[in-house]
Amino acid sequence: MAAPNSTTCALPRKASVSTQQMAEHEGLVGWVVRRQWLGELPFDDAVHEGRIGLWAALRGYDPQRGTTFSTYAVPAIARAVWRAVGAHSRLSSSPVLSDVPSDAPNLADEIHDLQVRCALLELVGHLPPRLREVIVAHYGLGQSPPQTFAAISHTMGISRQRVHQLHTTAILWLAHPAHSLERVMNFGQDRVDL
Repeated sequence: MAAPNSTTCALPRKASVSTQQMAEHEGLVGWVVRRQWLGELPFDDAVHEGRIGLWAALRGYDPQRGTTFSTYAVPAIARAVWRAVGAHSRLSSSPVLSDVPSDAPNLADEIHDLQVRCALLELVGHLPPRLREVIVAHYGLGQSPPQTFAAISHTMGISRQRVHQLHTTAILWLAHPAHSLERVMNFGQDRVDL
């Protein structure tokens, strides 16, 4: 008698799945879990979720569709594991479970960000007035929030395409070594480390 192939190992659309069928295809669970990124999910939990996916695959497999069981089961197992990884990452990032608030301010970072903003504003201040207006409006460097090219064009009374051209010119001007090299070289020399 010939050994059964993988399409006849799982019975089609059964209401119950036998322990023998689960044991027969357990290797697929291990194969998927070893190749999948698990994040912070423990390996044993991933295997458990993979077994749930295998069980669902055994219940839903139909050999009449012409695919092997492993082709059908691997995505089902991987989906179950991915769901568990996502649920675990959402739970572990929950503020209720976390000891240290993730939004606690770091004073050194805030000072550095302020220094970067001051250097940027100083550099933008050297732009010709029209280019400065576009950069300040588009990136929200003034008192108002960032604006789209369309909103800036409406304010300035020019086309959106012209605003885009002015923006490109300003970025090229800011990136030019003659305008930015001195500031980049001097930046950070007076940085405050806490």
